[in-house]
Amino acid sequence: MPSLAHDPAGKAREPGPDDTEELSATTSPGTARHDPGVQHDLDAQHDAAAARGAGHRPPAALPTMTARHWWVPVLAGVGGYVGTVVGIVIALVLSILGLALQGDSDGGSTTDRLNDEISNATGLDTDTSGLRWILSVPFQLAAMAALVPLRLIFSFGGEGASAGITVPQYFALACGILTAWLIARKLSTRMRVETRGVQWLMAAVSGLTWAALALVVTALTVLRLDGPFFASDIRVRLTALGGGLFPVLFLVGLLSVAAALNVRSTQVSPGRIVVGAERSTPGVLQVLRPIAVQFAVFGTVAGLGLLIYAFVEGGAPAGFSALFWLPIAVGWLFVLSLLSALTAGGAATSLTGLTGRSDAFYLWSEGTVPVWAVVLCILLALVSAVCAAITWAHVRPLDARVGRTPLAWAVLPVTYFLLGLLALWLLRVGGYASGGMVGSSNAVFSLRPAGWTCLVFLVWGVIIELLARLVVPAFMHTLPRRVTRGLRGSERSRGRAAVVASAAAMGGAGLAGAGLAGVGTRATPAPEAPVATSSPQHPSAEPTATTAPQDATAASSGPHAGSGDETRVLPSYDDPGATTRMPAQRAPMDPATKKRIRLIAIIVGTLILLAVLATVVFSVLSRTVFGPDDQAEDLLRSVTDGNATHAAEIANPNVSSGQRALLTDDVYGTAQNRISSYEIKDTTIDGDRATVNATVTQDGVTTPVALPMVSDSRDGLFKSWRVDESAGVPLYQALTVEVPAGVGELDVNGKKVSVDTQGQPHTVEYTVLPGDYAVGVSSSSKYVTYGGNQVAEIRAGSPSSAPVMSFQPSSAPVMSFQPSFTPALEEDLTKQLNATLDRCAQSTEFEPEGCPFGYSIYGDDEDYRNPRWSIQRYPTYSVSSYGNQATFTTDRSGEVRLDYQYNEEYDDEPADWTDRDTTSSVSGYGTVSVSGDELTINAND
Repeated sequence: MPSLAHDPAGKAREPGPDDTEELSATTSPGTARHDPGVQHDLDAQHDAAAARGAGHRPPAALPTMTARHWWVPVLAGVGGYVGTVVGIVIALVLSILGLALQGDSDGGSTTDRLNDEISNATGLDTDTSGLRWILSVPFQLAAMAALVPLRLIFSFGGEGASAGITVPQYFALACGILTAWLIARKLSTRMRVETRGVQWLMAAVSGLTWAALALVVTALTVLRLDGPFFASDIRVRLTALGGGLFPVLFLVGLLSVAAALNVRSTQVSPGRIVVGAERSTPGVLQVLRPIAVQFAVFGTVAGLGLLIYAFVEGGAPAGFSALFWLPIAVGWLFVLSLLSALTAGGAATSLTGLTGRSDAFYLWSEGTVPVWAVVLCILLALVSAVCAAITWAHVRPLDARVGRTPLAWAVLPVTYFLLGLLALWLLRVGGYASGGMVGSSNAVFSLRPAGWTCLVFLVWGVIIELLARLVVPAFMHTLPRRVTRGLRGSERSRGRAAVVASAAAMGGAGLAGAGLAGVGTRATPAPEAPVATSSPQHPSAEPTATTAPQDATAASSGPHAGSGDETRVLPSYDDPGATTRMPAQRAPMDPATKKRIRLIAIIVGTLILLAVLATVVFSVLSRTVFGPDDQAEDLLRSVTDGNATHAAEIANPNVSSGQRALLTDDVYGTAQNRISSYEIKDTTIDGDRATVNATVTQDGVTTPVALPMVSDSRDGLFKSWRVDESAGVPLYQALTVEVPAGVGELDVNGKKVSVDTQGQPHTVEYTVLPGDYAVGVSSSSKYVTYGGNQVAEIRAGSPSSAPVMSFQPSSAPVMSFQPSFTPALEEDLTKQLNATLDRCAQSTEFEPEGCPFGYSIYGDDEDYRNPRWSIQRYPTYSVSSYGNQATFTTDRSGEVRLDYQYNEEYDDEPADWTDRDTTSSVSGYGTVSVSGDELTINAND
């Protein structure tokens, strides 16, 4: 490209009255001429300026600016905001596409489902496909790119409530930055930016335009939803207006356009601030590049992996909505992979989900991330750190002043420390709810990097600094040229960095403050030297750059005669030989030193690799062989195999021995519809406690179960896990049986189970495992039955599957057995009653004692004789049960006949006996007591 010391037409720039410093600063060895007249004028001006104590006055910014200098940044600011909105629209369209692909024919359209969700939340009829939503939501979401919350404000019945969520939209912000940068770079092609002041003023105009436009448009597009709500009206406002909207977007626009205009600056040599900063803190101007390289390497691979994971696990909605969440998710993963943590915190007085605690989540915490993923993330972090170290070794100056300046060791670590502080703000997702939405309380939550992330980043900065100084030089020259070029940046940026480093190495800050303070500083060219570079990429081309003293004549005749000072040339961005005037850099390493460094690097790398492998092996063994999964799988396998005894040994049900009566292999092994299969899903580990999440299949139904585990001992180096009985085991459930009085044995799945024999009915509660239990009551009498077997279907995940605790009221299913009498009771009762009638029929008395029939004599007893009873028809009976007793009544009366003789003679002599007969009905009722196989009848005639 043409030299920046020339105008666009190619003509040399004429120095103005304030450009004398630039003239001396840009004089190169090939063009400097020693003109005595000019030198005399310059010396005179120098002496006059020194006498006045005047310093260099930079040219004013405003007089050099044209209309183009004003409307170009304005367009860039407008383009930045438009680009942000376009980024949001793209993300919305893709998200809606994902929902549409995931939807089914029965679920209605995507907009219908979204309308239903909003209506359920607000109680208002909404139409997200309406013009209000289309003209409002994209602009409100675009404002979230400024890290402000999207707020939902309710007002009804004189009461108010609000809720908000902060999710930075970095994809939309990146679209805005790229748009502003491209517009500023494209429209400023034929523009001259005379000074840095002009550059930053234009950037400020762009930032103001971007921020002001965003503020106005966001305020105008607030979504308003009003409608009736019971007896009053409800007003809903959806807005992203916030205090941080203007300053954040102003800063973003300022930096974006300033970066775009950097190449348009016609300043030909480094300024005093730049040179001073580089001299006091070597490499500070290049320190962001290794950080950018590290995040780019990590973010590219991690972002692709997260996107694939989203499509696999979350389907189309999660994958197509990645533009909303992927940038911040990559940032979180970056923090976690660098061995820091995320903290989830909140404060609430009525919301149970927000407890006010702040919990740290590491990459290996909770067991939610597979071991292989943890290892890959950490290895990716190490690879990205090595790339950052290689980049830093290329772009950081490696001259003698670096070794002399202690701050050179702190530049990169301190920058990483500041980056860690910045991550606390940039990677924060939070929300709040206040007012009527949560009763009379407020609630907030947040998820962000842990507070000590800055210290973790500081350690990584130290590690990368040490790698760049001690390890990278041993192999950096063996890397492919394309890799090296990609890490160290373009030749133009490296050349400008070399000029700044050269000026700092020559004492440019002091030169600018003293020797260049006058308007006529005299410059004597340095002798030609081979080309050198600030990068150690070619260590063989690192000659010592020299500066030449004034000749004797100039020294004796000039105004500084006898001073003994050397005058040096301030390097120029346009001078291809500027880098030759750098002071002596570090001598190339000898082969022995390189070999020693390589050996140390191999040893250190091997130790790190062994440590990583040991950590991985330890982690794998802790989660598999010695992990809670093994105990959980042993429990589920025992249940599946019907081995209830072993299951009770693994997971103590914490109940009495009587309640364990059904936890035997005989009973449970014969149960139908037991758990047929299981699958361990994942494990959540929190210190000495863990939860193994699994699914069990029973009777064709798959149900999730969560097994609590606890570690209270160790098996060598590893934790020893067991089932936490105190938390309750969800596989255990309760079965309650009402045992009738006098029963001492139950029949469960064809096996005899003893129970206490009591004179009154009582209940017995058993702890059981999932399955079908056929329970029956055995009777000791042929006259009593308790019905057939009753089947209790115990299912995993059923309401009765709550942990069985002795102090909790049971909600278990209850089996009740009521006694009933068999037909044998009626048969034997009838036989006994008929036998009584037969006995009575043998009586020779008119009124047999204890019999249900008899004949009352009227008159003189001597007139009746020879009674003979006979049963003409036996009665029939019905029996009703009441507890352990039965009552009987006559269904059909029987008939009995009495044959006797009657004296018809009224006088005493002689008797006239005649045969007579009579019949009467026979009936009765009473109770029957059963005792074993004995009947006790209490009849009432």
